[in-house]
Amino acid sequence: MKNLVLVLVLAVSLSSVYAQNSSYEDIMKKNIDLLYKASDMSDYQKVANTFEIVANKETANWLPLYYIALTKIYMSYSAKDSDKKDLYLDEAQKFLDKALALNSNESELIVLQGFLHQARISIAPVSRGQKYSGLANSYFDKAEKINSENPRIYYLKGMNVLNMPKMFGGGKENALPLFQKAKEKFDKFEVSNELYPNWGSQGNEKRLNYCQN
Repeated sequence: MKNLVLVLVLAVSLSSVYAQNSSYEDIMKKNIDLLYKASDMSDYQKVANTFEIVANKETANWLPLYYIALTKIYMSYSAKDSDKKDLYLDEAQKFLDKALALNSNESELIVLQGFLHQARISIAPVSRGQKYSGLANSYFDKAEKINSENPRIYYLKGMNVLNMPKMFGGGKENALPLFQKAKEKFDKFEVSNELYPNWGSQGNEKRLNYCQN
């Protein structure tokens, strides 16, 4: 009975979302814009819900799953309770796994996996730093082999170095070249499809300025 109710709720939600928009592209554009403008957990949850509705309809498309995972990572960074932070990342991993099953060679998905590992560090830096920093970098390196023009690789690598203790090669000076490289890539980066990931430039500029001063 409970499963039946959930199916009916999903069907109604799906019809409602698609009735208000003319196409998959329109829904995605609107929700991606809302994601980048989100300012609190309520905003993020609404965005995640809409992406999940789309993902349940567009089952052969990795992009809705990518954006659900990205939203959940943002929610983890925004949450105050450590247990909830990990819970959001667990949810992100579930959707990212589905996306990778559809396209295991997509650099954006592999970068996102690295970003997810990176987010684990912020919850408990001392106990998790070494393990998850290494995991994150391994995925960034893998993504670089697939598409070395992806600027998010160098931005997130820079974040890893910036937050690493100086005794292990971290800090502003060592992170600066990575943020500079990311800026070069962001400046000439063009998405082949306007629904494709195109985030990180502002965050990179902020860290670049920080490392230069």
